[in-house]
Amino acid sequence: MQPVVVYARAGIPPRGVEDLSGPGGTCLDRDSLVAAGQALTWRAAFACGPVAAIPLTAATAVLVDAVAGREPEQWHDRFARGAVHRMAGELTILSVTAGLLAETAGRRRDEDVELFGSAVEGLAGLLVAMQEPQISGERADRIVADTIRTHGALLGGLTRQRVTVRRRGDFTVRTVRSFSEDLTRPELERARTRIGLPWPTRVDNGLGDHVGLARWRATMQANGDQMWCRVEGEHTLVTELWLRNSREPPE
Repeated sequence: MQPVVVYARAGIPPRGVEDLSGPGGTCLDRDSLVAAGQALTWRAAFACGPVAAIPLTAATAVLVDAVAGREPEQWHDRFARGAVHRMAGELTILSVTAGLLAETAGRRRDEDVELFGSAVEGLAGLLVAMQEPQISGERADRIVADTIRTHGALLGGLTRQRVTVRRRGDFTVRTVRSFSEDLTRPELERARTRIGLPWPTRVDNGLGDHVGLARWRATMQANGDQMWCRVEGEHTLVTELWLRNSREPPE
């Protein structure tokens, strides 16, 4: 397919597919609009069906063939590679320490044994962290929990939060609403644009220690899920998680 540019009409990340259009206001198919909307929400390439979208600005994305398209390296790729490097580091420590244990006399092994145990614990913790998001039975609860924490990191002083659940066709929509009387609507709109970034904080020139909701981008893309954000009224930040229902196993 030829690349097609998709625009968010308001000049800011979309609240839903209704905020998007093709060149000159032309209508596009739903897969194209979903891919473009998710790419702008996550600020990263996102595939939906046969198309993939690559964000160009905060309000424009280009559609390409999902198979032929290859997006530039982004923070998601660097984060994934960092986890691999961390695992390799733990394995290196294990290997070196095992050699030291074999060469060291019994009375001088305490430090090596402690290092060995630390490396085992580090590797085990990493494997658990990488495996947990793939547990389907708990996936929705974990995504919602990370959404709640991300809202808290963005808004600072919250008055209250509420989660509602409803069914919409093939999806179960979990909506997280966070109320903050201390922030203005423009401040909430700025916070909304940072939902998909790795653990957003109120510091404009840095990020926190955790990835937060952003760690779910690849998982949600693989499952055909969607995330949409908006501001309600003057004091409410809303994130809707459209999580596709599990397919029933064949009998």
